[in-house]
This record gives sequence, C-alpha cells and structure tokens, in this order.
Amino acid sequence: MTVAGLVIAMCALLLAGVGCAPQLDRIESGVQSNHDEIADLRAENRRLQGDVTVLAELLRLEQEIGDESNAARVERYSQLSNYIAQLIGRLDDNMAYMRDLSARVDLLATRSGVATLGAYIAATGEAGEALDALPEEGRSIYQAAQLDRNRGNTAMAREGYEEFLEKYGNNELADDALYWLGVLDYDEKQYDAALGRFDDLLLRFPQSQWVPSALMKSANSQRQLGHDAAATATLQELLDRYPDSDEALLAREQQEGR
Repeated sequence: MTVAGLVIAMCALLLAGVGCAPQLDRIESGVQSNHDEIADLRAENRRLQGDVTVLAELLRLEQEIGDESNAARVERYSQLSNYIAQLIGRLDDNMAYMRDLSARVDLLATRSGVATLGAYIAATGEAGEALDALPEEGRSIYQAAQLDRNRGNTAMAREGYEEFLEKYGNNELADDALYWLGVLDYDEKQYDAALGRFDDLLLRFPQSQWVPSALMKSANSQRQLGHDAAATATLQELLDRYPDSDEALLAREQQEGR
C-alpha cells in the first residue's frame, strides 16, 4: 500500500467509528512514518541540489574551454545538460509528492495532536517561469530562502522571504513568499501571525495557487485561537470555491468529524 493509501485507510477507520485509542495510535504511527519519509526525501533533495550545482558548474566550464564544435566536447555538453534536466525532474517529483503527502496527513495530525508537516512545493510551471524572469539578485534571494526553509533554517528563510517581498513585492512569486512566511508562522504555532500572512495573501492574490491551502491553514489557525465560528466560515468558503481540491477533502472530513 502506498503512503497516500495508508493515510486514506486511516481516515476511513476514523470515520467508521472504530475504537478511539487504536485510531489515534494508527494516526500517530502514520504521521511519524510520513515525517520520516519526508525527512528522507529532503535529504535526497539536498543531495540532488548539490549534484545540480556541481554539474551546472561543470557545464559552464565546458562552455568556456576551447571549441564547442569538437565532437567529443559537444557530446559531453549534451550529456551534462540531459543529466541536469533529469536531476531537476526528480527534485520536482519529490517536492510535488511531499506537498500531496503533507496535505493529506494534515487533518489526521491535527486530530491526534501530532505536529503538522507543512506544505512543500517547488517553483515549477508558471512559478518556475516567474523565477527565471527575475534578475539574478531576485533569484538568489528567493532560492536561498527556499533552501534555508528546506534545511530548517527558519530564521534565515524568514529574512530571505521578507527581503524578497521588500524588493520584489510586485513579482509573480510574491504570493509564494507570503505563503511560505505564513507556513513558517503556522508550523511554529504563531497562529495570529500566520493568519495575518494568509489574509494578506488572500487579499492581494485571490487567484494564487496557494489560496486553498491558505484557507485550510487559516481555518485551523482560527480553531486553535478559539475562533470556532470564523473557522467554520473559512472552511465553508474553501468548500464553495475549491470543492475538488485536496484541502476541500480535508475540510469535509473535519466537518464530519466534529
């Protein structure tokens, strides 16, 4: 059974009314297993990012040395380019899987009292294009903040995202920076601060890809702060606007479980 299948199976057990203590044991065990798997994926991502950096430098050196018309050199250039593309593809796949895993276990973690995992996603598609369109300074600031967040250097990541918003607040990645700042607050149980970040995101970027997740985390933050009526309203907004999202699935389960 896949990890996602395990999570769904645990949801089914929980909603079917099986004994409370065994359910929480299964949930906590499943969440811990997912923590371990994500830690392994992050370790692999760090290794892959290192490989990409090294190979990119080799590729740059290959371009600078001698005549590229040389057949051997052109072949080497092509091999390095293809391998870098493969590594980046693996990084993107890992990060997308980690985000899906995190979203599906978030509700179970909250119910069992285990710390949530937080979202994790790479800058791909339109976000990747926005990153490419930035000047070198902007790319460096944003990528350094992402790397610090991935490595758990939350203070440095926070500074990086704040600097990015200050200098590139009108860039297409500004909503990403706002979202990750909210996630950092949320994961540290600074729910008032997280709500402020998510409210800013929802106001400034109503079409952002992060809106469903921001709504879900806003509702959880409101619940943690004792604002149950506001949390219920936020969950309903999520269901009305994004009924087919993973977050809507969690919202329905949360409503049914209360």
